[in-house]
Amino acid sequence: MSVAIRRLGPADSIDYRAIRLDALATAPEAFGSTYAAESARPLAAFAERLSQAVVFGAYMGDQIVGMAGYRRQDGLKDRHKGEVWGVYVAPRWRGQGVAGALMTAVIEAARGEVEQLLLAVVDGNDGALALYRRLGFEVYGVEPRALKTGNRYLDEALMVLFLER
Repeated sequence: MSVAIRRLGPADSIDYRAIRLDALATAPEAFGSTYAAESARPLAAFAERLSQAVVFGAYMGDQIVGMAGYRRQDGLKDRHKGEVWGVYVAPRWRGQGVAGALMTAVIEAARGEVEQLLLAVVDGNDGALALYRRLGFEVYGVEPRALKTGNRYLDEALMVLFLER
């Protein structure tokens, strides 16, 4: 079975909520939000997020198995940048090119709209770091103590992909 990638809209909020909550439950250290915070949000909040950002869903048949999104910065001097966020593939579907297909969709959607894409990868997520490098992203720095879970801090590698030089 091959993966189908498509842009999600507000009508897809049930699928988006399901994959987002799965991501937060499965990989809580990789995201800035928490399962508790997101599961308490109404479905309308997920629909609103889908109307304000570009989010792609990966489907195997009719089941959503992954997501990736980006948002263009909106300041007058940083509109040339987009931020990649929420990249996740359910464990059962990893290693099958799903994340690469999602990220390719994000990159193609951003091309022509922004000049560069930024993202952050939590320390220890070597698979994601390798994928982003294969796609042309470069590490330009590390944010120490970027995330805090309880008494534990996590650093994040900061990466950029220049779509226009």
